[in-house]
Amino acid sequence: MIRLYQFAPAFGLPNASPFCMKLETYLRMAGLPCELVNSGDVLRAPKGKLPFIDDGGTRLADTSFIIEYLKGRYGDSSMRH
Repeated sequence: MIRLYQFAPAFGLPNASPFCMKLETYLRMAGLPCELVNSGDVLRAPKGKLPFIDDGGTRLADTSFIIEYLKGRYGDSSMRH
């Protein structure tokens, strides 16, 4: 299962980072099951920033790169909804 590491909710928003919200939205629209891990611990992140994912031991950062990776690995089903 994909684990999405992101900042915790803040200011009445699901997340204070637009990049984290973009990635979480993509995962939901693509119908990809994921575990949300709310953490500000950027030391675990591959590039020292959030969001990042752990997909079966593969850790990736950078929202656009992650989305391209997910499309390649799982197909782009986001347009089917």
